[in-house]
Amino acid sequence: MKIKMNRLKNLIKTNELEGKRIIVTGCSYKPIEHVFTNLIDGDLSHDSIFVESEEMKINIGTATAFSLAAKGATIHMVSRSIERLENIKKAIVETLNISPKKIEYSQVDLLDEDEVKNFVYEIKKDKPIWWYQSIGLGAGAYKVKNDNPYLHIEDIPTELLEKESQIVLRGTHILMKALLPIFKNQFEKFGCETRIVIVSSMSAVRGYALGGTHCAAKGAISRYTNAAMLDFYKKKIFVTDLRPGAIDTGMYDNEFVQKSILEIDDEYNGLWREKFRLAPPISVGESAAQIFTNSGHITSLNLVAEGQFPHEGS
Repeated sequence: MKIKMNRLKNLIKTNELEGKRIIVTGCSYKPIEHVFTNLIDGDLSHDSIFVESEEMKINIGTATAFSLAAKGATIHMVSRSIERLENIKKAIVETLNISPKKIEYSQVDLLDEDEVKNFVYEIKKDKPIWWYQSIGLGAGAYKVKNDNPYLHIEDIPTELLEKESQIVLRGTHILMKALLPIFKNQFEKFGCETRIVIVSSMSAVRGYALGGTHCAAKGAISRYTNAAMLDFYKKKIFVTDLRPGAIDTGMYDNEFVQKSILEIDDEYNGLWREKFRLAPPISVGESAAQIFTNSGHITSLNLVAEGQFPHEGS
């Protein structure tokens, strides 16, 4: 029997991140089109909110906003859709029973330099600003055929190869450059370091057939993040590469993606057919909270679903 434990309501509230404003990008949700269960207890692997009485699967940006809000941070969510941001704020406030003042949001196209500069200029700077960056094709800046990025090499449109890398790298670099002047002054101004979490993927470090687009883009943002970590730590800016595996955000709901996953699995002798499971989005949010609250600098963190083999290479 499938059950649904409300992991969002069960988040433990603390004040560990009180006094920090954390920018969280890529906050969104999707209608439920397929249901997955986890390997351990049969619980459903998605986390959800209700929008006008319809249950929606949340993505990792939204899940992270929940997790960091539960730790006491002031959250500033960023997305291209103002309606989605309003709905997510409502869900966080009602689920966690926190003040609406703790949840801020801005409608921003992260690929537009002028919009990003205006956003950074206007954001409140009364407390240290930290940053969680999660950006990809799901942001809607480019429509993938059948919403399926897993393609054979000969089927990859050149535009798709260019767009996925551009969206992830360009969107991150534009916001990074806009925020850096603030970050470089925060230790002197507030007496605390700056922390940044950039989400890449396990696809950055594990290769597979049909991964020519996705692995290339995630590998690029992972190496960018590593360079930023090595560039900034002496300035008391600590950067982490967070690499989730397959997460139940709705991306795997459609039949085209599922068919591609089975093709990928052929290279692993069917290991996923019996044990293919997705981790819940809140598991990524909890990892982000651990990174932001840890007394050490977590340089990178890999995350896969319970029971999924955690290979880190081809």
